[in-house]
Amino acid sequence: MNAASGALIWHYAPSNIATFLNYGIVANRGVTYCDGTLFLLTLDMTIVALDPATGAQLARVPISRAVPGAQSNYGYSETSAGECADGRLIVGAAGSEYGARGFVMAYEVPSLAPAWANPFWTVPPNDTEWRRDARIVGGGVIWTTPTVDLTTGMLYIGTGAATPPYYPSLRPGSDPRADSLIAIDLATGRMDWWQQLLPYNEWSYDASQPPLVYTARIGGRRVRVVSIATMEGVWFAFNAVTGAPIWQRVKVLDNVEHPNLQPGVPVVVYPSSLGGLNYSPASYDPETEYVYNAASETASVLVQQTSVEEERQALLAGDVFLGLANGDYGQYLASGWHDYGSISAIDVATGKVVWKIDTPQPERGGPTTTASGLGFDGGGDGVLRAFNARTGQVLWSFQTGYQIADGPTVYAVNGVEFVAIGVGGTATSSNGGTQASQIQVFALGGSSAQAAPPTITTNAPRAVYAPRAAHAPAAAAAAAAAGGAGRVSGPAGLVVSAWDANSSNTEPVAGRVTLGGQPVVGAVVRVDGWVDPSPTDAAGAFSYPLDDTTPARHVATVVADNDATVAGRRLSAAQRAALLGASGGISVGYQISGLSARVDGAGDVVVSGRLSVGSQAPPTVLLYSYLLRGVVTGPGGAPVAGAVITTRTNDRQYWTQSRPSGADGAYASFLVAADQEGDNPVPMEVGVAVGGTAYSLPAADEVNFAKLQSDVLNIQLPAAAGATLTPAAISPQPIPGGIYQGLLVGVVGGNGGVIRPLSASWPDSSGRFRLVLPAAARGLTVKFWQDNRQFFSATAAAAGGPVNLADYPSTLPADAPQDLATLSLPH
Repeated sequence: MNAASGALIWHYAPSNIATFLNYGIVANRGVTYCDGTLFLLTLDMTIVALDPATGAQLARVPISRAVPGAQSNYGYSETSAGECADGRLIVGAAGSEYGARGFVMAYEVPSLAPAWANPFWTVPPNDTEWRRDARIVGGGVIWTTPTVDLTTGMLYIGTGAATPPYYPSLRPGSDPRADSLIAIDLATGRMDWWQQLLPYNEWSYDASQPPLVYTARIGGRRVRVVSIATMEGVWFAFNAVTGAPIWQRVKVLDNVEHPNLQPGVPVVVYPSSLGGLNYSPASYDPETEYVYNAASETASVLVQQTSVEEERQALLAGDVFLGLANGDYGQYLASGWHDYGSISAIDVATGKVVWKIDTPQPERGGPTTTASGLGFDGGGDGVLRAFNARTGQVLWSFQTGYQIADGPTVYAVNGVEFVAIGVGGTATSSNGGTQASQIQVFALGGSSAQAAPPTITTNAPRAVYAPRAAHAPAAAAAAAAAGGAGRVSGPAGLVVSAWDANSSNTEPVAGRVTLGGQPVVGAVVRVDGWVDPSPTDAAGAFSYPLDDTTPARHVATVVADNDATVAGRRLSAAQRAALLGASGGISVGYQISGLSARVDGAGDVVVSGRLSVGSQAPPTVLLYSYLLRGVVTGPGGAPVAGAVITTRTNDRQYWTQSRPSGADGAYASFLVAADQEGDNPVPMEVGVAVGGTAYSLPAADEVNFAKLQSDVLNIQLPAAAGATLTPAAISPQPIPGGIYQGLLVGVVGGNGGVIRPLSASWPDSSGRFRLVLPAAARGLTVKFWQDNRQFFSATAAAAGGPVNLADYPSTLPADAPQDLATLSLPH
């Protein structure tokens, strides 16, 4: 929009906008302007690059391209803006409720190539450490915009709660790095320090306020400070460089009382799970040296689920288990308590609250302060207020007519100063207020006509990075002409290590680039999507910071060789062609020990061994989810391509989107028919999106799915675009089976080909596995590989049980770790 007149200049909507209509969360908290490009993060986990002058889409890149598993069907969603700093776009993602694993990742601008070799993961890998007891254990997400300080070169992130939020017995202990403030080196993505703000959290309080970084006078000297207030309702300040505490647990709320929850027993907590200090940012005034917070002074009654209710849950991905028996955020107090809001100022020099004013409704948006000594804040009562930053006195107010859950923006155009505020609330504001989506803008001399206040009832609910690929025939011809082929090799014997909360969980490993067996100096290597900024050295070596907590094979490729030399001589054209695109891999896998092989009575070879992570066994095969598949057709029965099917539980707790249907109309998706009410069958909403057109059931209708089963669901679209679906035509048919996840172990022979076993077992709870290889393998020297894969099986897969050989790969995926151990088979 024109910032002075409000005239609309352009409007952008993603091409698949209709899919978002069926999401359970439909928040978007802003865009990011970065080095001449505008970036939007979409609910379905993509980064959209836009021309800020025209709104034209320049690129749309899946976040999962650089962050494995960062997809909406794994529980992730993007609801906030990214951060721009030093030519990088930094993003996290929401998803704690679904056991998603928190991360933050940096991308180069404008290419959107990974700026770091690995995402920074806040909590351990799935099914390990304190996440071992159930697939739904996770969290620690960065769902609000992180903060960068170019003075220290640091990125500061606040992390969300561990999940399930109200049931800590599934995640015993302090849940390291959940509910924490973490400092990360902006250039490398490596952790510098961390401080946990709330260990053992059972009230669903996040550290979600964007951290605030500034220089203040403390104890007579200037100190670089990072501070943050939490949903618990307390404020912390740390030395931004060292992480040393300055002030801890300063009360921002009047009431901060949250006793331990008890199964089946009502417990009153202050604040409610909504906060406290939620996503609303704070502000710092260097004149007063005060930090300003806008808070929600709330309360609720929480009833923890009993163990019987827990056991009823399947505890698999998507079967949302919050651990709360009485709704998402509990119930309101019957005592006459009324939620309200407050704005307060903390003197950073003393760590004391110097003034505090109450507002009629909870504050959700955060204050903005100015050099003139004025502060601005919008409340849940629809009032925009200007206050004296030194005293808190309200100097001016304006009734916008709708709940406010946004922070004010102050800007100037041609010497005229404006204050802008988004109004319309959110689903969790005072009575919501989401019927409006407006920006109201104010200036001196503007209209003084105010709106009627909102009706609020007491205690009511609330340019894409394109990798260069070598053409195989040309590369082969060039290699022959050059007298040798280019080769990228990685170190052997790398094994998975246990996750360490006090580490970045990466280790530098060296790979090597050779041409005809000789080291190549000056070659540029890309590992996965990240490009090593340092060309290969005199030994042909490059360095890669390997995440050694999960098994994987990281593909390393030569992407540039303009300045490369071999034996001190610049490469010829033929040598360059032979080298460019040469690739190899850096593999890390679970430790393989106790290998043995024998010939059985049938003449086949029985191979056995054990996998481990230190002294522990790796995660076993487990039921991950259920399958929904079917065919989408048009009104005449012709297949519809590009259709996305959304299923959402009636309690709005979990939703999945299918892959777009193919040319034959076929689609497939995860499905979890389970809700907090324990229904069977489970009522679910079904929606179909084709581009910008959404099809949904009538508001009063839903589809009943058999609890925790896979289904076939064929859908015929109505004749009119966007018309309602016919409930009678949507009848899911249960089918046996589910989607499992497990670690396959196998071997390749001397020619590098996979030797398909006659039978195989999944590793058991101790990590032991077994393969029966055909007699033709006798006398071979074989090398072991591992492949963590998801697959549909009509029969249950169990630890130590047989592998369905139909799921066994005939060729190895590029990301499957290889060459992990060697064994000579008997003759």
